[in-house]
Amino acid sequence: MSLRPSIDVPFAVGGTPQPRGRSAWFIVATASAACIGIAVASGTHLGIVLIVLPVFIAIVWQSPKTMIAILPVWMVLLGLIRRLTPGGVNITFSGDPVLIIGPVVILLLFFVAASRGAFERRTRFASAVGVLSVIALFEAFNPKQGNLQAGLGGLLFILVPMLAFWIGRTLLDDTLALQIVRTIAVLGLCSAIYGLFQEFRGLPPWDASWIQSQGYAALTVGTVVRAFGSFSSAEEYAAFLSISLVAWLALAHKDTRLFPPAHLAGIITVAVALWFESERTAIFLVVLAIGVMAASRLRMRPLGVLAGGVGAVVLLVVLGGHFGGGGGGSCTTASCQLSNHVATGIAGPLGSGSSLPGHIRQTEKGMLQAFKAPFGHGTGSVTLAASRFAHSRTGGTEFDPGNMGIAFGVFGLIAFFVVLWQAIKTAYLSAVLRRDVISLFALGMLMATLFSWTNGDLYSVCWLIWLFLGYLDMSLARTRAEIAAMPPPPPPISWRRPGEQRPLPGT
Repeated sequence: MSLRPSIDVPFAVGGTPQPRGRSAWFIVATASAACIGIAVASGTHLGIVLIVLPVFIAIVWQSPKTMIAILPVWMVLLGLIRRLTPGGVNITFSGDPVLIIGPVVILLLFFVAASRGAFERRTRFASAVGVLSVIALFEAFNPKQGNLQAGLGGLLFILVPMLAFWIGRTLLDDTLALQIVRTIAVLGLCSAIYGLFQEFRGLPPWDASWIQSQGYAALTVGTVVRAFGSFSSAEEYAAFLSISLVAWLALAHKDTRLFPPAHLAGIITVAVALWFESERTAIFLVVLAIGVMAASRLRMRPLGVLAGGVGAVVLLVVLGGHFGGGGGGSCTTASCQLSNHVATGIAGPLGSGSSLPGHIRQTEKGMLQAFKAPFGHGTGSVTLAASRFAHSRTGGTEFDPGNMGIAFGVFGLIAFFVVLWQAIKTAYLSAVLRRDVISLFALGMLMATLFSWTNGDLYSVCWLIWLFLGYLDMSLARTRAEIAAMPPPPPPISWRRPGEQRPLPGT
């Protein structure tokens, strides 16, 4: 008897046809929502695991693609579910068992993908991702990070999301990928509405209790508490709003957009929520993504696409300096303080009021660590696992190059830059050749999350990046194989003059 998971077909007993299409989706969604509701009502995070995880495992076993479609919803609601559960205010990396559900599901989907040929037709890009993954696995046993627990915890933050690359290569198709893009757009809109409510109507009791228990300083701008939506941090909230805005813009294609006023309202709502979240790096990267998407849509050459992205950022800085550079400090309202915080950073991205120079210096120090410690400090050294299990003195730099230098050393840093180059190259070629919603969204998502692809704190975002990268890699490999398999064009017709001798074959 084979132990391999079944193919994505409805499970039938006794020959009775099972529901398909929308009815099947309704049943799955209702059952999943009921399980989550019961788990939350059970009052402990362990109860959530005991109820939700078996259901998700069953879905993975029966229909992996269905689980891929459900997983973004779970990841987005994870922080809110933990806060709504009694005793769930301790939401950091604290040994909370509910955090393991997402990684377990990704691991199971990875095994399914591996059994269905995820490692076949390996491209240079796939090989580079494989090398970086192996480095991350071996670095989990690096003694410099403190202990093995820190290394294994680091794998949950860095390696497990990367495994989604192989899932995307095998289990993602055009229909499912487009469905996920739409899901991201809708989830981002719902999160934006919730975040705006938090910002201007006040925090619900469960969110207020979490802030009081955590004392999370990054949530405050002056005297105002930043919104964080349904997520575990304001950083993750901003990152998801960024990719949601990219999704709304990609879906503006005439074949996929909603009724134009409704579609425009969705774009504006998410953009406004991102602005008032007051994460200036996210705004710069979203503008970069919009410029790159527009240039790719016009099928510009790589230099033109780069110029489009950089030009959009420069235009943002110029407009910010012209309209919003004042940044007065006498504001008392939330909207005024948050807007001034953003405007000051945009008008002077390298000025004293900006945190960008500090981030750059930290990233440089992290990259230099790759040469001081060529074999790195371990996978867990740049994640919350180090402070949880090892109390390590090392820490993350917020951007991938610095983190890779600290965690993986010089070899990991080189491997990361190879992956970075191959990822952008693959996304660009896909966007230029296909010009469809999926490829444009994937390219925009890469730009909107640039240098945050291995940031394990972004639970709901990082795995999606690698999922779509894997999908684009295999899609481009198939396209190249089809072109190579095409018969050569017929030889051109040659005309002979009257009386001219016919040329010999092969001449």
